[in-house]
Amino acid sequence: MDDPDLQTTLIRPVAIGTLIESNPELRPVVVEGILRRGETANIIASAKTGKSFMAGGLAWAVATGKDWLSHAVVQGRVLIIDNELHAETLASRLRRIAIEMTIDLNDFGDAIDVICLRGQDISIHALEQRLGEIPPGAYSLAIVDALYRTLPSGTSENDNAAMMSIYNKLDHYALQWDCSIAVVHHASKGQQGDKSVTDVGSGAGSISRAADSHLVIRPHDDPELSVLECVTRSFKSPDPVSIQFTWPLWQAVDTLPDVKRNKGSGTEMQARKDQEADETVKKAIGTKKLSVAELRSKTGMGPDRIARSLNRIGAIGRRVRSKSTGKTSERFSIPESTPDSSEVEWRG
Repeated sequence: MDDPDLQTTLIRPVAIGTLIESNPELRPVVVEGILRRGETANIIASAKTGKSFMAGGLAWAVATGKDWLSHAVVQGRVLIIDNELHAETLASRLRRIAIEMTIDLNDFGDAIDVICLRGQDISIHALEQRLGEIPPGAYSLAIVDALYRTLPSGTSENDNAAMMSIYNKLDHYALQWDCSIAVVHHASKGQQGDKSVTDVGSGAGSISRAADSHLVIRPHDDPELSVLECVTRSFKSPDPVSIQFTWPLWQAVDTLPDVKRNKGSGTEMQARKDQEADETVKKAIGTKKLSVAELRSKTGMGPDRIARSLNRIGAIGRRVRSKSTGKTSERFSIPESTPDSSEVEWRG
């Protein structure tokens, strides 16, 4: 007897030549370097970091065609499905973000549609029945904020199979609606600095693997900044960028994107400190010959740290006699400017 669950439409292989000829171009871009129509993305950050504000800024960027955190954007309508905020709070946030982005609501008041689901307990699987049919291409981007509130009752975000089912449903919506879908999700507790980008995010590993783009916000070495990193499937992954949250808006800043590392990374931290010390000592010496006391005065560093740095950079010490006092002292110089004699005179 035939299996009643067997689909009547057969799956047939396609010759590679036919596949290439039938798909000459990639899907249309929504956010350059990050997201295309039909793709899904995660926006990951620790609780209360401002990831919902980032999603709001992304929504307005797509709705207006403005650049988003240094990425070009193709203008299109946006749908926000929010299950965390009261309608009043969401309205206030989106209005404030628009003001900061100098967006005239009279011109773009219908560029974003919003569905507020707080308190309605509607899972991602039940959403399709409640939304009705959304015409393909009606939106360029749909934002789901937040993932954990879309999970069916009893579902654990640590369950790989369950979360894969959730992302299969998101893929279904993305293809059915012909839009990209961005999902807001929280990072796991604790320090995130030494994790790979795809390991940042609470729950099952399938969450990062299933999405086409995985964006994470991590602390910067500068406590006033953060670092935005992204791995992508259909683009070359973009370089990390330093960003700053000045309520209510995230903006890119022209600073090296140095992720704050865990204090446990002693070796890496010490290597960085040693490098900084070496550069400071080299700059202080220049073409001169300086004693440890003079280096302490110029650099503010202790004698032991200076001694270790002098050893690392290969500085050469010589006993030098002062013409004015007749006393000798050990003075250090960069090798290229050091004479060969073991004791020389200097004017001091």
